Amino acid sequence: MSDLLLEDVGAALRSAQPEGPDERFEQTAWLALLANAGAGLLRREQAPAHLTASAAVMSPDGTQTCLVFHHKMRLWVQPGGHFEPEDVSGAAAAAREVAEETGLTGRVIGAPVLLSRHPAPCAPGVVDWHLDVQYLLIADVVDPTPSDESPQVRWWPVGELPSELASGVPELIHRASQVLSRS
Repeated sequence: MSDLLLEDVGAALRSAQPEGPDERFEQTAWLALLANAGAGLLRREQAPAHLTASAAVMSPDGTQTCLVFHHKMRLWVQPGGHFEPEDVSGAAAAAREVAEETGLTGRVIGAPVLLSRHPAPCAPGVVDWHLDVQYLLIADVVDPTPSDESPQVRWWPVGELPSELASGVPELIHRASQVLSRS
C-alpha cells in the first residue's frame, strides 16, 4: 500500500463528522489504530481488525439506492470491500468496489459520511472487525451489472428498503441522503 493512500485514509478519517460520543470514540480509536499499524491496517490480513471502503450509491435526486446481496451474510448491503495496492485514496477504493460489484460508476461526494465497525465476514475467528469508511457515490439510475462476487444487485426506493438488510445500512442511507440534500 502506498504512502499516499495511507495519508489519504488518515485525512479521510479526520474529516469524518462524528455525531455523538460513540462516533467520536470510534474515530479516535481508528486514528490510533492507523497510527500504530500504519499500512498494515489497510491489508485484509490485519487482525483483529482492518479498514475497508464502501459507498452508499444514491440516485442524483436521492430517491433510490443501489444495494448488493451479500451471500455469506444473506443480507442486502452497500457495495464495498478491501483496499487494494493500486488504490490511491479511500474514495477511489469505494468507487472501484462499486464498479466491480454493480458495474455502476459515479462521483464520490465529500468526506466519509459514516465510519462503521461491524463483524468481519472475511475471516471469522481471525479477523473480528471491518472498520468500514463509508462514502456517498452519486450514480445515474441505470441497470446494474451483476458480477461473480455480487450476482444480485438492484436499485431500491430509499423509503422501501428490503427487510433482509444488514445492520448499519439504514443509518448509512439516512446520512448519505442528508449529505446529498446539502450538496
